[in-house]
Order: sequence, then structure tokens, then C-alpha cells
Amino acid sequence: MDHQFYRPMPDRHSKHMENLSLIMGIIALSTFCLVYPALICGALGIVFALLSRGGETTFSGRAKLGLTISSVALGIIVLLLIYSVVFANVYYGGIENMMRESCTSLGIDYNMLFPQN
Repeated sequence: MDHQFYRPMPDRHSKHMENLSLIMGIIALSTFCLVYPALICGALGIVFALLSRGGETTFSGRAKLGLTISSVALGIIVLLLIYSVVFANVYYGGIENMMRESCTSLGIDYNMLFPQN
């Protein structure tokens, strides 16, 4: 045992996953107005940050930043969705009534857009 050499453990963090997490977080944060692309990019940012650990228990700096930005973007999106549903219910009595009012103000016949069978 005395003659064995010490070999340091290789770094198992994935640099590509860290970079992807950061990029997806930035895309999600910059496109939070477009709900679906931001949701997809935010979720992927979180997944890539978790995968970048490579089985270790710690995150690198870029992975932490990507995880934080992606989480903030998803939080903003969820808050905006909740706000829009509450707004529609409080001011218009529901989403369908809000759509009817919007169509009326634009001069579009709502019943022609969505025929009732």
C-alpha cells in the first residue's frame, strides 16, 4: 500500500451541460412574454443544471447561475399566468367573457369565430 501513487479524482462536471443550462435560462428570461418557449427553455435549463453535476453533490458556478436564472424565469411565467386568470375572473367574470368583450371591441362576431353546436 505504501507504493501506490495518489491519483486525483477526475472532474465529473459537464461543461457543456453547464453552458446549455445558462443559455436556456437566458433564453427563458428574455422570452418570458412568449409563454410556451419560455416554459420549455426554463424547464430545460433546470434539467441541464441538474445533469451538469455528473453524479456529484455540488454545482459549479455556471450551473448555479443557470439554475437560478431558469428558476426565476419559470417563477415569473407562473406568476403572469396566475395574474391573467385572476384578472379575467375578477374583471370579466371568466376567460370566455373576456374573449367575448375583446371580440366585440374589435368588431368581430364571437359566435362566428367559435360556433356553438
